[in-house]
Amino acid sequence: MRSLLRARAAVIGALAIVAGGVVLPPAQATAASGDQYVDCSASVDGDGSATAPWNSLAGPNGHVFGPGDTLSLRAGTTCTGTLAPQGSGAAGVPVTLGSYGTGPAPVVDGDGAPYAVHLTDQSHWVIRDLHVTNRSTSRAQRTGIQVDSVSGAAKAGIVITGNEVDHTAGWGDKTGANSSWYVYSAGIMVRHASGVAGPFAGITITDNTVHDTGGGAIKISGDGAARSTGVLIARNTIREAGGDGIVVHNADTPLVERNTALDLGLGAYPFVAGNFAGMWPYNSHNPTFQFNVVGRSRPSTFDSTAWDCDIATTGTCLFQYNYSFGNAGGWYLNCLGNCGGSTSTDAVLRYNVSQDDCRMVVTTGGTGITHIYNNTFVCPSRPIQDTISANKRVTNNVFVAPGGSFPTGTDVTYDANSYFGGITPAPGDSRAITADPKLVAPGSGGESLAGLTGHQLRTGSPALGSGTVIAGNGGRDFFGNPVSATASPNRGAYNGPGVPPGALPLAATYNQVGVTADANPSAGGLSSVTNSGRTFSAEALTAAGLGAGRQVTADGVTYTFHPGVLGTPDHVVAAGQTVRVTGNGSKLGFLGFSTSHAPAATGTLRFQDGTTQPFTLTLTDWWDTTPVPGNTLVARAAYQNQHSSPYNGTTGPYVHTASVWAQTITLPAGKTLESVTLPSGSITSGTALRIFDIELSG
Repeated sequence: MRSLLRARAAVIGALAIVAGGVVLPPAQATAASGDQYVDCSASVDGDGSATAPWNSLAGPNGHVFGPGDTLSLRAGTTCTGTLAPQGSGAAGVPVTLGSYGTGPAPVVDGDGAPYAVHLTDQSHWVIRDLHVTNRSTSRAQRTGIQVDSVSGAAKAGIVITGNEVDHTAGWGDKTGANSSWYVYSAGIMVRHASGVAGPFAGITITDNTVHDTGGGAIKISGDGAARSTGVLIARNTIREAGGDGIVVHNADTPLVERNTALDLGLGAYPFVAGNFAGMWPYNSHNPTFQFNVVGRSRPSTFDSTAWDCDIATTGTCLFQYNYSFGNAGGWYLNCLGNCGGSTSTDAVLRYNVSQDDCRMVVTTGGTGITHIYNNTFVCPSRPIQDTISANKRVTNNVFVAPGGSFPTGTDVTYDANSYFGGITPAPGDSRAITADPKLVAPGSGGESLAGLTGHQLRTGSPALGSGTVIAGNGGRDFFGNPVSATASPNRGAYNGPGVPPGALPLAATYNQVGVTADANPSAGGLSSVTNSGRTFSAEALTAAGLGAGRQVTADGVTYTFHPGVLGTPDHVVAAGQTVRVTGNGSKLGFLGFSTSHAPAATGTLRFQDGTTQPFTLTLTDWWDTTPVPGNTLVARAAYQNQHSSPYNGTTGPYVHTASVWAQTITLPAGKTLESVTLPSGSITSGTALRIFDIELSG
């Protein structure tokens, strides 16, 4: 089959290849056919054949590839410089750039060049299974994989999949004379030049891992009226990119789904100045962002939100079934009006879960409607901060936060929302509910969509079936349950039946972030009432002998400290949760602390024989140096972390000790413990008993 295709390519020579109505550049008549190989560890340069591979990038860079050809780099080797092969494939018969042999993915190291892998005015290429890096001691406009359109002809069929792209020393400053260097720096970029270049018919960027990339991770870039079509960005994993996670410029109906972007703004080439956001469109039509995760973005001047609908986007900007947590700038930025041109574009944000990033802001201008419905917001340590004061509909949401307010304005309505934890209901919400929405384990999300069942509703929740019907609601909720077009839905992102109460493992009840890395203190906060944003420093605790995952013994009970990921919930604020703690023992130990000198409180022990027994939980305040009676000091950190305001505050150390304590309770002989019901309280209160671990001993 391949030989037939190559023969066909040779016959058509300079004729145009027509695919899907797009006239593409012809396959070049001088193209050499076949599978080509590169082994940069070979001592002798060959002709690119399997038995005599090229030993540098000069060979493939001087070769013109055609439909069905392959270019394979040997696994376990490193090639230095820019890989820039020539030629194009055809619809259904692309050129494939990948690897051969066994071992780690072959490395293309740009070694500080503007690009490590670069295609220009080429169509129908698959770039897969490479490890691409582009390190430098100085930062500039720089990418890992870049595909450019610089001529007026249309391009098509670009697939970038299964690669690892890291350590590209792109520019990190979005301000000043070189701000464009930031815009055009990323791990992976597909770009059509402003004004003159033809767009792409088909861009697929899937299943890549991108980290430590200056300027951001994945960008579709371009300006002007021409928009690329068939854009799919899916299942990519992004960590510590020094700017935006995913940006889609100039695309018609792009789909961005099932991507994860964590710790944006950090990494080997961190963000320097200006603004960035998690995932957002610009000058695009009908973009959809769904089933994505954005968490722990560091502060920037104003943005640092998970989601953003931006300049000149038309149609409807849709964000649905996404999860965001701990972002320094909060949940959503609406920049459709007056960020470079007022528009009439609608934004729809529905069935999303937001955890500790409950800020939504808007710039002035624009006549489109922002529809915010059936989302669940749980922000134990941050207030709701909403400044969208025109053209807004807020319906069927669940808000749990220590405070916050909602603005009035022209064409702003609120209906059938749930407000709990210290929030005053929005003006005009005649069907507001202020009772506990009875979430299963609010605030208990981790780093993925899979760990969010705690944001479902328990049996007896006032949010069950009490929402208002919304036309065109998408037909499903965050968890995959159907949403009727006629029956009243639940409030919040969950539309299933009430979940019966039951005991949960301790880790499933964790609801706040109390330990943060020094590099990103914005990812947590303990003093929710004053919004001081202080947390334990992971580094300071480690220096005090209490590192992540370490076992520590106090009063004969051995605990495991913070085995999870920094910046995800690591302790439970006692609020009446029932925790599964099974086994025999003479001692029950609690590792934790209190804030705002929370007083002792009573909980309940339940044994397997059906009997119960009250107990008193007393934990010393984390600021104190002298324990309350019955407590033992476990570790004392020399300083705390802090951020100066709930959203986008300055960060740094706070010079005050922070201590972790333990309390031990004697259990009755011959009893087998089944569960522990913690003392009552509120997850949004700054005055709280807080527990890292519960263990049995003896």
